[in-house]
Amino acid sequence: MAATLAATLLSSSRAPAQISMESVRTLDARLQQVEALYEKLPPTLQKALDGYSNVLQFAKVWHQYGYRFAESSFPARFSLLGAESAFRLAASQPAGVSRVSNPSTDLLYSSFGGFTQSETSTARCGNSVVVGFNDSGSVFETPFFFTGNGGESFSGVAVSSDGGSTFTDLGPVPPGSITGNFMGGDPVVSCSDSSTFYYSQIFGTYDTSGNPLVAVAVNKSTDGGQTWGDPVAAVSKDGNTHFLDKPWSTTDPTKPGRIYVSYTDFDYSGTNPACPGQARTAIELVGSQNGGSTWSAPRVAIQVCGDAAVQGSQLAVDSKGTLHIAWVNLGSNFPFPPRTIQISSLVPGGKLSAPVTVDSVSPGGDSYYLQGEFRDFLSMTLTVDRSGTASDGTLYVTWGDGRDKTVPDPLGIAGTYSYDDILLRVSTDGGATWGFGLPIKVNSDTQPRTAGGHDHYQPGIAVDRSGEVAVCWYDRRDDAQDFAIRHYCGESITGGLTWTNSNVGVSPFAPTHGIDLIINPIYMGDYDVVTSDFTGANSGFIGSFQVMNNSRGNPDIVAYSFP
Repeated sequence: MAATLAATLLSSSRAPAQISMESVRTLDARLQQVEALYEKLPPTLQKALDGYSNVLQFAKVWHQYGYRFAESSFPARFSLLGAESAFRLAASQPAGVSRVSNPSTDLLYSSFGGFTQSETSTARCGNSVVVGFNDSGSVFETPFFFTGNGGESFSGVAVSSDGGSTFTDLGPVPPGSITGNFMGGDPVVSCSDSSTFYYSQIFGTYDTSGNPLVAVAVNKSTDGGQTWGDPVAAVSKDGNTHFLDKPWSTTDPTKPGRIYVSYTDFDYSGTNPACPGQARTAIELVGSQNGGSTWSAPRVAIQVCGDAAVQGSQLAVDSKGTLHIAWVNLGSNFPFPPRTIQISSLVPGGKLSAPVTVDSVSPGGDSYYLQGEFRDFLSMTLTVDRSGTASDGTLYVTWGDGRDKTVPDPLGIAGTYSYDDILLRVSTDGGATWGFGLPIKVNSDTQPRTAGGHDHYQPGIAVDRSGEVAVCWYDRRDDAQDFAIRHYCGESITGGLTWTNSNVGVSPFAPTHGIDLIINPIYMGDYDVVTSDFTGANSGFIGSFQVMNNSRGNPDIVAYSFP
């Protein structure tokens, strides 16, 4: 079933709708199972969970307040403004910046709720651009958009048909009709042409016998993101013993309909032969050859046992169809170092290669938190050059790293604080080797040798049709106290060897978090995707990111286009 979301948003209001008490109770029971499994995990694995940290917070809220969703008075405060009027009312933006999420409904349901839009993924094919993002308000909006459906959605989507100059916020992603379905966020959007887009994320559902499943869902659009089908599980496992966390997805430019999905399997069954009687954490991969209709069995890229953890997989397919998958090996001492970035490759029809180490990681902040007490532990991203130029096939990995400056901090987890820079490694031989000597620093400022320093974190990276490379990230260089956040982008026409830097132009904002009842209070998001035109029809880049410079204090999403 495809839900026509745009028509819903463009209406001036919606008739009252509410969730049945059966749906409330079914979802509550499923979320309580999730919470019970979490309590069984070793502390290091609990801390390493990414998207499920918000699902667990929502479980607590739903258990306490969910029944109110079924009360007849529940929707009384809700009235959607038309999308066009909401965007006309929005404040003007700097050149190249456009609004993505519609803030007009954020406080209509609840002054406690927020709501938070965060963790963006942007895909562009031709002039069609789709942005997926976590949206705590989608849980409230789902019954208005999908009357009769039994699921709930924690994620939103916005679409542009003019290359990202303007966007329409389409509301929640369809959760499907099974009572108790839950779309858990961690979105990744990809495309294969200007009509065909895919949206992957965490998914909770049930099998035909009513047993709980954890899964990664893929919703598909065939009209440039304007409407979306119901979720299809790319992979699913026993919901009593597994978390499938931090999914990623991508499409193959050499074969329409070939899609890959990776994820982290937190397996507490104790029955896997690789880790008998122990917890197991693995980076796994599935693929589809027919546009997401059917999926392969999982392949294991790496698996570790006990307190050890791997997390944060990233995917990229080169112009010859070879898939590259990277991840962060968190070790067994998480959140403390050592950590390493590793990568493996897969030629269609072949086997995954043995993991290669890209570099070590010296985490920023106090190894888990940045100033303002929000987490930052997975800021690694991967891309590949598909330009067809002399640099075609070059792989790039970038991440936030605090190796340059560490100072004593008695309130930090490790008693220190590290100011991270954006570092880069380059491979020109398909990932076998990664540059020479030290990694390349992308941000152009230098950490001061006295006093404090500046955080640079959560980079996204892309290569366009000319072979130019772009990285965008959150940056505190303009605040001597290392608190106010801005957004910066860097560009390189030298294969990543040298970089220019520019301020995107949005006003600086404080790390306002912990004000949304539904969101984990230490959460500001863990990634933002920068992309180029997948079809190669346009040069330049577009990426979306979170801003908090509004009068309400809760986060919204904007997009930034640049040559």
